[in-house]
Amino acid sequence: MSGHEKSGIKKLFISQVILSFIVITVLIILGGVLVFNVMGKDYTQFTVMGFLATVFFAFIVFQPNGTLFAARVELIREKAEAKKEEKTSATAPIANPLLKTAIPGIIAATGSTGIMAAIIYGLDWTPSPVVTVLLSMVFVIPLAIIIRIYIYDDISGMAAAGPFSAKSVTSKGGYIWSYYILPTFVMQLIINMPLANRGFSIEAAKDAASLVPTAAMALDYAVTFMFICNFVFLAVSTYALSDMYVGKFSYTGKARGINGFVYFLLMLLMGGVLGVVFAGITAVLGIEKASFPVALAGKFLTVLLSVYLGCRLAVGWTGKRFNDAVAKKMAEMKKVGKR
Repeated sequence: MSGHEKSGIKKLFISQVILSFIVITVLIILGGVLVFNVMGKDYTQFTVMGFLATVFFAFIVFQPNGTLFAARVELIREKAEAKKEEKTSATAPIANPLLKTAIPGIIAATGSTGIMAAIIYGLDWTPSPVVTVLLSMVFVIPLAIIIRIYIYDDISGMAAAGPFSAKSVTSKGGYIWSYYILPTFVMQLIINMPLANRGFSIEAAKDAASLVPTAAMALDYAVTFMFICNFVFLAVSTYALSDMYVGKFSYTGKARGINGFVYFLLMLLMGGVLGVVFAGITAVLGIEKASFPVALAGKFLTVLLSVYLGCRLAVGWTGKRFNDAVAKKMAEMKKVGKR
């Protein structure tokens, strides 16, 4: 433990909002380049609204939950604390941060989308791609408000309760599916299915029979897997660490506590293998093109597979590292007790 002063909840709130804004802004810019340049430079007001709605519903609804878990990790790692003047009366962390934050998130995302639609359609205005990206960045306002509402109680409650204070879940597998996989899957569908709709529809428009080349599908699925699996791995690692810390479940598997960068490379490799296998199978079967619905179905399955594997890898990696950290801490305490 370093001699640096621990961050209080206020500083933690500010730093986590800034970090979320920076990371999501990078993703938005990349998305803007993909939608308005790589996929095609022709767009309409509907394209703009689709882009804005995707950003608002993906990040205003789901990101507050992720930010609260990231803040918890700072507390667990003893880089933050609930200072005396910041503490609330909470005696336990929020039981279900996603449920708490998603409801106001949906309201805020719907309102933000409605306001943008009223401006764009009301003024018959088609913003440029750069302006569209800038407009989408207003997501940070409701995001910050929602996080501010809950972070003080959540961190105060977690600090008060301490480790292994929660009741164990009855089914670890069911819990992971309900709280990790399914919500993340929905979020990734919100992001990736509109991208697939635009990308595949442009490819289909180039074909006389409105079919999508399987080569384009293979590349899309490979890149999608690489991106989602790594993103999910990072996010779920914070969920799992928090839940194991409070004692909701433990990890008893045989995952190796290897460097996370190795997992990053592994997931890139897995995405590449997925693309090669898909291209190889379609080549052997002589399928050069597929219908638009089939292309979308493939995207849907790719998102599901990448979310599932990202979650499972994250739980195993985090569980192994958490168990190692607990064992190390207990060994240190025994040494101190013998003195």
